[in-house]
Amino acid sequence: MADANGKKSADRRIAHCLRCHKPQDNLPKHLKRACMKRCTPEERAAEVQKAKKSSKDWIWANRSWNYNDIVALLPHRRCRMALVKELLQRGFFINNMPYIAHSADLENLAGDTATTATATTPTAPVAPAEAATSGPPSPEGSVSSRLLRLSSSSSSSDSETSDPSWQKYGRLVESTHSVSERQEILRVAKTDFLDVYRRLLVKKNVSNNRKTMYRYYCEAVVVLAHYQRPGVAEGMTVQEWVNRVPEGRRTVIAVSNQKTPSAQFSLTAEEEAWLQAYYEHIRPDDVGIGDCDSFFLSTKGGPLSNVTSDISRLHDMFKLPKVASSQEIRRAVETEATLRFSESQRESVTHYLGHSTDVADRHNRMQMAENTVTMAVRLDSVSDFSPHTSGQEAAAAAAAPSITRDKEFSDFVERFPVSRDGQPPYKKERVDAGFPEDRFFYDKWRGCQYTEREKYLLSHFTQRKQSAMEVGRLIKKEGWVANYPKPEDILEKWCPAPKHIVENDMAILKSVSTQRWKGLAIKDFGGEKGQGVVATRNFTKGDIICDYHGKLITAAEGRLLMQDMQDEQGYLLFFKNHCIDAQTFPCECHPNLDTFGRRISHSRKDPNLKSLHYVLRVDGEDKDVILFRALEDIKVDTELKFDYGVNRRSFRGVGLDLE
Repeated sequence: MADANGKKSADRRIAHCLRCHKPQDNLPKHLKRACMKRCTPEERAAEVQKAKKSSKDWIWANRSWNYNDIVALLPHRRCRMALVKELLQRGFFINNMPYIAHSADLENLAGDTATTATATTPTAPVAPAEAATSGPPSPEGSVSSRLLRLSSSSSSSDSETSDPSWQKYGRLVESTHSVSERQEILRVAKTDFLDVYRRLLVKKNVSNNRKTMYRYYCEAVVVLAHYQRPGVAEGMTVQEWVNRVPEGRRTVIAVSNQKTPSAQFSLTAEEEAWLQAYYEHIRPDDVGIGDCDSFFLSTKGGPLSNVTSDISRLHDMFKLPKVASSQEIRRAVETEATLRFSESQRESVTHYLGHSTDVADRHNRMQMAENTVTMAVRLDSVSDFSPHTSGQEAAAAAAAPSITRDKEFSDFVERFPVSRDGQPPYKKERVDAGFPEDRFFYDKWRGCQYTEREKYLLSHFTQRKQSAMEVGRLIKKEGWVANYPKPEDILEKWCPAPKHIVENDMAILKSVSTQRWKGLAIKDFGGEKGQGVVATRNFTKGDIICDYHGKLITAAEGRLLMQDMQDEQGYLLFFKNHCIDAQTFPCECHPNLDTFGRRISHSRKDPNLKSLHYVLRVDGEDKDVILFRALEDIKVDTELKFDYGVNRRSFRGVGLDLE
């Protein structure tokens, strides 16, 4: 119509008034009516030219940003991504923007896709017909433009999303998460985790569900906070934990197993305390009859089979969306390192993460604890997670779903402690304390008391089997009138370990033959003390711990060896007319093992083991064997000691009077 009337439409290019900073489609008219109405036409014309030059300069130089410049201005990732989102929505271009750095924010960046995609796409407009038949955005375009076009296209028509190439590209974007997002579970769950940690330290009752949550969180610290493969958490052993190396304010752990290439990672003092609490207070309850060498154990007592599933369950507990594989966070870390670190530092990051077996094995053979700590501290800069709880994290955790909001049995036991002689709380007491009216906690409380009374009765009859009358007299003496085990049940559960049973116990025979004793680790105490043996599980008084393994020789032969050693400390144990030679190391039958018995320290004042002589049929022949039995209950991380029976400086050559 305008052409028909012979009129030419005005070029309504938007220009900002440099006086009021507002966009104007007719700047001369605006200046004449508002900002420069008292000025001359020449002054207004000069102001118009100045505004046009400013707009042109902005388009040429200031509309495009370099992502590296934004990183330098805002090292904190959350603030940086908020700025990136705002700039993209306002039509700016961002060059050198890494794929992982922004793809996790696709959902937030999508916003008003029609407006945003148009404003941020540096390529020529695409016709609707062409858009419907096109595949994924071309690599030549801006990264942000590709993401925004993908977002708009994914919600525009079914014809595009049905294209296999679009589906593949969409899955790639959806499965990518930033380092900060992958660590969100560590921030959200930290409040509940630290609550369990405090309860463990003061030995308060903790439910099994919360203990499991605590283990999941510890696994997540290894995988998500220290960027290790899941196989590292699955294959880490108690021996490797006991022999962790302090380095400055951190601790270095070296893991070498068949599931994953050898790895080293560095824990802060707080993280070390968290894992030590699991090791001392939770793991001993999970140790089963079988293998207990793995550091992290399942609730059934065996080694973990899938750490990734455990971390996924932790997300479910706190109602967080599941995240992608651990390999992607490791790639995200490398991407961040590319932007922040020098070439040599980036190579150290690759070695620390151990993306390939060859790289990991080659590097960890040379890697020193100091280098591991240095690399771990440097990687902290790419992560928002810290062992210390900030006010922002505390507020986020308080708003997030929690598994401890409702009353638990641990709270019930804390309010009404379980004791052998106590009475269960009445209904009115339970309701007044804020607990439900049903009998669930009440019955569970009685079950715990029943278990304690059963253990108490069994502990009184360890030497010999008592009669039902004797057990009944003890029950009557305690004054129990209800909720106690019958004497017949105690007699049925009583399990002494006399000599003939020990000598025919298949588990003991197998351990003596293979020298694979569970629940023990050799620890280097340093200095003059040297190496010793510590417990990695709880032992009860009377348990068989291990044997003193070596070649059996006569006492006369042992004394000859003693003369040859002169003042050198030896490993000769004399008993009766025999001697066990553990000095010859390694032994002929186990050339690749450092046996535990020879490493157990001597203590005359405070022994917790006692040596006993048995005749066991090992490998088809009778052998004289020295077994160590626990003199008391032994807790996790306790050093094992036994009394040689004579002065340490002169024990060699003097036979022990063994039972």
